[in-house]
Amino acid sequence: MKLTSTLLLLVAGSFCLFHGCTAGVVAVPEDVVDDWKSDDHMSEQINILFERNLYVEPIKEDASQAIVPAEVEEDYVEPEPISEVQDELVQPEVDVNGKIEGRASECKVTIRGGLPTPQPLYLKSGSEEIYPYDTKGVMVVDAGSTLEMWCPGKFTTLDTTLVTATCVSGTNFRVDGTTYAFKELTCKAWPTFVAEKTGASCNGGIMVRVGFKISSTRFAKQYEVCFNEGDEVTRYVHHDLNPGANYYQTGVDRITFQTGGFFDGKNVDKLYTQATQLETINAHLGGDASKYFDSAKNVYLARGHMAAKADFDYGLEQRATFLFINAAPQWQVFNAGNWARIEDGVRAKVSSAGWYVDCYTGVYGVTTLANSDGVQTPLYLAYDSNNNGLIPVPKLYFRVVIEKTSKKGIVFIGVNNPHLTLDEIKKDYILCTDIADQVDYISWKRTDLTAGYSYACEVSDFRSKVTNLPSLSAPGGLLL
Repeated sequence: MKLTSTLLLLVAGSFCLFHGCTAGVVAVPEDVVDDWKSDDHMSEQINILFERNLYVEPIKEDASQAIVPAEVEEDYVEPEPISEVQDELVQPEVDVNGKIEGRASECKVTIRGGLPTPQPLYLKSGSEEIYPYDTKGVMVVDAGSTLEMWCPGKFTTLDTTLVTATCVSGTNFRVDGTTYAFKELTCKAWPTFVAEKTGASCNGGIMVRVGFKISSTRFAKQYEVCFNEGDEVTRYVHHDLNPGANYYQTGVDRITFQTGGFFDGKNVDKLYTQATQLETINAHLGGDASKYFDSAKNVYLARGHMAAKADFDYGLEQRATFLFINAAPQWQVFNAGNWARIEDGVRAKVSSAGWYVDCYTGVYGVTTLANSDGVQTPLYLAYDSNNNGLIPVPKLYFRVVIEKTSKKGIVFIGVNNPHLTLDEIKKDYILCTDIADQVDYISWKRTDLTAGYSYACEVSDFRSKVTNLPSLSAPGGLLL
């Protein structure tokens, strides 16, 4: 059999020599290979012959870096992710001068699965702009071009906080003469995010920017907030959505919400606990508020995101959404119901349609429940020394979506109270003419009172009622 095997190889090799082989592999019958493997020497030669010289850096995870939320209550249901995008293979460096022959002329790093933990803040070189990604959530850097990486607590492999990385090829980048796989450039700890007053005012509050402070003169803004310090309520949060936003990084741990220097030193996290919210609301309804709460059925007040965690691709951006100025008391059954469907549906449509949109997400009014005398009483999580309500439970959540090129827009509105009747909703909670029957990209049960009765309106119609918003308009018509 060995003689036959040798002859087969000689014949195959001769054929390639005289006629050329387009593929670099000669096919050998499976029974021949099995016979070879029975011989120890031949088996060793086969292993050498067929070995693939590929190396993939293993993902090193440090559980000590993870921040575990103090609360087990959920205020957000992670949407079903779209199909995973394959990571790029780590390509070996073959030219120390960065001149790659026969290879792609750019570096590509897939955000979903291709980033280290904890990751740096990625910046366009010499700017305050967080590094962009394409419509599939892939960072693209031309060969020889650069991006900057910032780790305020220094890198695990570099004794510095800010580096310039030059694309070599694939997912290889050069820093100070040394080439690293992208995942090797890891922070010792997650970069910190901050919320800063800008000094500007907005309709009904002050403007706050949220992002990353690289230096005293360099701030990478992620989103902005219109916050009313007197009532301790956010009027709206403004951020962008683009086609790549539906390819957000998955597996990013939720962290504990932070006050960010606002709310006058209150322990807001405690105010949101189910025990405390029941105690507070019970006191102001005159007892028997327990009938309005059922944790087993998600009927309690959660920390409801305005700019959603999944609206941002990078993990460190997702972490920066956990600020109380980016949240309001939201009935969890609504949060996980129609409001989640609105968030998911908008994000998916933006991706499939190739839209670049401005999102203004906010709250309106104060919802009520009947007290022990049957009188509708506004709900708050806290009160000041004069018994004025603070951190109100809003009547409505809304999201204004305006496409930047076409100037088309739409507003989605959801009722934040599962205890209302349809008549009560129609009387006090419908602000504008409902055009929801024209929308086909939201998979909602919009008339379900428990999941949160929801509707949609034209931007100008809604803006005429909700004056805390900027002077928004959508002259291009409805965004459908």
